[in-house]
Amino acid sequence: MTKLHLSLSVEPIAAALCAGLLLYAARVGWRWLAARRRTAELLARAQEKKAQRESQWPDAQFGPFSDEKHGMAIVSLTATELADAIRNKKYTSEEVVRAYCCRAKEVGKQLNMTAEACFEDAMREAKLCDRELKAGKLRGPLHGVPFSVKDQFDMKGYDSTCGLAARVFKPLERTSVLVTMLQAAGGIPFVRSNIPQCLMLPESFNAIWGTAQNPFDRTRTVGGSSGGEGGLLAAHASPIGIGTDIGGSIRIPAAFCGVVGFKPTPQRMTKHGCAVPRPKGASGQNAIAATAGPLARSVADCDLAMSIWCADHPETAADRRAGNFKTMWSSDADCPRVPWNQDESSNTTKKLKFAVIKTDGFFEPAPSYSRALDTASRGLRQSGHTVVDLAWPGMNQCALLYVALLGAEGSMQGFVDGLEGEALHPNYSFLKTIASLPGFVRTVMSCTMGLLGQSRMASLVRAGAKKDTYTFWGFVKERNLLRESLIKFLQSNEIDAVLSPGMGMPAFKHGGSVKLNQSCSYTTAWNLFNFPAGIVPVTYVAEGEDFYRRDHKDQLDAAAEKDIRGSVGMPVTVQVAAVPWKDELCMCAMRHVEKAVSSSWKPPLFTAASVDVSAPQ
Repeated sequence: MTKLHLSLSVEPIAAALCAGLLLYAARVGWRWLAARRRTAELLARAQEKKAQRESQWPDAQFGPFSDEKHGMAIVSLTATELADAIRNKKYTSEEVVRAYCCRAKEVGKQLNMTAEACFEDAMREAKLCDRELKAGKLRGPLHGVPFSVKDQFDMKGYDSTCGLAARVFKPLERTSVLVTMLQAAGGIPFVRSNIPQCLMLPESFNAIWGTAQNPFDRTRTVGGSSGGEGGLLAAHASPIGIGTDIGGSIRIPAAFCGVVGFKPTPQRMTKHGCAVPRPKGASGQNAIAATAGPLARSVADCDLAMSIWCADHPETAADRRAGNFKTMWSSDADCPRVPWNQDESSNTTKKLKFAVIKTDGFFEPAPSYSRALDTASRGLRQSGHTVVDLAWPGMNQCALLYVALLGAEGSMQGFVDGLEGEALHPNYSFLKTIASLPGFVRTVMSCTMGLLGQSRMASLVRAGAKKDTYTFWGFVKERNLLRESLIKFLQSNEIDAVLSPGMGMPAFKHGGSVKLNQSCSYTTAWNLFNFPAGIVPVTYVAEGEDFYRRDHKDQLDAAAEKDIRGSVGMPVTVQVAAVPWKDELCMCAMRHVEKAVSSSWKPPLFTAASVDVSAPQ
């Protein structure tokens, strides 16, 4: 009787367990199939979006230059020179905009630097600018000059994809504040530029617009995340553009492509209308501040853009009631009223004191970058500036602190959420694996690496761990103390600007960022401390310089040694930084560096029929 009772009681439990397991398996299977369907759907939408763009580029209207000499004369000018030429009626805005549309289309087809094209809207606006100028009306300092826009800034009637397939075919209803201000100054947006999926690697790739290729060498990247901007400028397919920077996203493309890029003090720039690759377009990450900034082919052009954004235009009560904001601080309550002082930023007679960082102690710069730093230092001394070596002991802590703060959430969860079902690009695979390691595995792995002589890699593995609130706040405190120490050190030594390598390496080969992301330590340091910083091109990788010294003898050194081979002819730059809120001083220092290296930097030569680049001998 007892056996029968047990049999009757066990059978329903077993049946229930089996049913539960079947339901769970069905649920997992259904979710897997739904995810697969979603991924396939998003890929199809991305391909459809690119096909739509291609169909809107009629060859008859925006084909190769009909007059190569005339077209190349236009696209060889800087934005400041173009504005002068249009005002003086040497060229019409229509001529200039058409030349850049043709060039951007050609480069877009060959090198995947472009996102959405705004050619027809730009041509209509150019004709209007010409009519207004003929009638004696000048909109502002950029009257009739085209500019490119990173595919992250909102523009009415266009998508702002951030490289995410889920955001295609979702045109915006309003234009971002910074784009609007450039338009109010007479600028004409004519093309949107390529970026990486999720905006967080120093390359530019996504399922929508493809992989952007460097015009100096197609096997190498333009950088990221404002990579399309850097490439368009280098290929003379844009005279000036707008990007963003949270770890070097303006400065890395500028360094890889041999152009000028400027990252302002983040709190000085509005973020209104700048898309975020996260659900609902918002992110809770504020330990490292992102900022918008300009890219161009001259420091003067970057200075001009900043003077437009930080201009203190008068506004009436009626303007404010109508939402016709003319300044950043009236449209964004988080922006302080700090007008741009162009008398300071353009002062080419003031003698400055530069402190040189030859190495950050974490990633040794490639030989070409050390030479560029020596060239800039020597030129500055010859121009009457004071140049001293910087011996601040905290520099080698910056790279690991940046990783610790930005990777605090663990597993790259914010990035994954922002994909909305799209597959994470393979270039993120290494970072995703490291970010997702369980605590015990991470400890064993870092200890093993340390025992095997891979101490730098072991430190990176530890820094990338998910953190609880208390630990995270500890890292924020450490950053704040380090920042305070650096500012006091610079001020006590009366340093005006810091000079350092523009990057640790020349432009990576495609996919190189998988293992070489941490060679960007020279740019991430200034994001960590909210310093304004800019890139100035100096020279090219010379014969015999395409090698890397393996000082650490670890995986990072091995990746650098392999990637740098064949980089002869790639641009090499230096970086200039100043303490927070001294943006004009930083820009002034960049002007002095640009002048000091003018004999060593020769801009590349182009032909209209090809985007091939040859560096002058």
